[in-house]
Amino acid sequence: MKAFVTGGTGLVGGNLIRALVTRGWEVQTLVRRTGKTAAFDDLPEVKRIEGDLSDIESIKRGCSGCEIVFHCAAMVTMWAANVNRMWQVNMHGTRNVLDAALTAGVRRVIHVSTVDAIGFNTPDGWGTIDKPSHEEIRGPNNWARIPYMTTKWMSQELARDFTRTHDLDVVIVNPAYIIGPYDVKPSSGRMIIEAARGMVKAYTGGGNNFIHVADVVEAMINAVDRGRRGELYILGNANLFYREIFAKIAGVIGVAAPKFEIPKPISYAAGALGSAAGMLFGRWGVTPDTLNYRTVKMGYIQHFFDPAKARRELSLQATPIEVAIEDAYRWFVDNKYLVR
Repeated sequence: MKAFVTGGTGLVGGNLIRALVTRGWEVQTLVRRTGKTAAFDDLPEVKRIEGDLSDIESIKRGCSGCEIVFHCAAMVTMWAANVNRMWQVNMHGTRNVLDAALTAGVRRVIHVSTVDAIGFNTPDGWGTIDKPSHEEIRGPNNWARIPYMTTKWMSQELARDFTRTHDLDVVIVNPAYIIGPYDVKPSSGRMIIEAARGMVKAYTGGGNNFIHVADVVEAMINAVDRGRRGELYILGNANLFYREIFAKIAGVIGVAAPKFEIPKPISYAAGALGSAAGMLFGRWGVTPDTLNYRTVKMGYIQHFFDPAKARRELSLQATPIEVAIEDAYRWFVDNKYLVR
């Protein structure tokens, strides 16, 4: 099998490339000139296609001769000022990939969306610990006013519409909060790094669904033959409140767990200050991606999902979250992000 992977320098893409090569696949991946390729630098058999999602010719070169395309690339940011760039990357970039895949005659595209494109915090209670959301609870989650969620939902729906109106087979996967090794940037692993450095003193009252990156990658590969055209698949595992995930992180890496929940008024005030700083000083590069009013509000929302469909149809595994934390932590230590 020969595959083209976009977003190969990210957490999902890097682990996917390694898993495909292990299985004997021929892999080529789209890499920006400044991209960090540490996740697969030790794999010389991986062919690098220099370009990005705005460069349709580079995407066509990547798709050429491939049977499968894994579209993992996206712009992930919670800062609203980045909306134009997010639109270009997440929406127009996805269209470029779909057009190129159609032209190249690939057998199937695996489009990586997000659980943020599944409905949650709905008026009738979907997404709570007692009523976790599923694939039939559709977004967009416009109430959040977070452009990342909107652009990812729109690119997901573009992919679904494309498979209805064109002769292109697309399967959509919706990963939850992913933890694991080869988090080069780092992305979701920042919570582990910050905990290890003693920076996490408290938590917000909401929660999330967490999963090992290896389980995500395995399900994506299974989707090549087992996924149903045009279907969504939630790739998640454990629904945990933030106090629970930080307690697990603390237990694995041997630090003190945070002991109290931050009162909403204090968090909201800090988020408002972060948003104000971005609006006032954005011209000098101040973009409070992790601390703004919208991200703080999300910290108090239950963000829970049911992965039963992917477990049935894609054999999605449920590796203990403690293993995901340990694997990520060990990789950060081995690669000098942290000192044990």
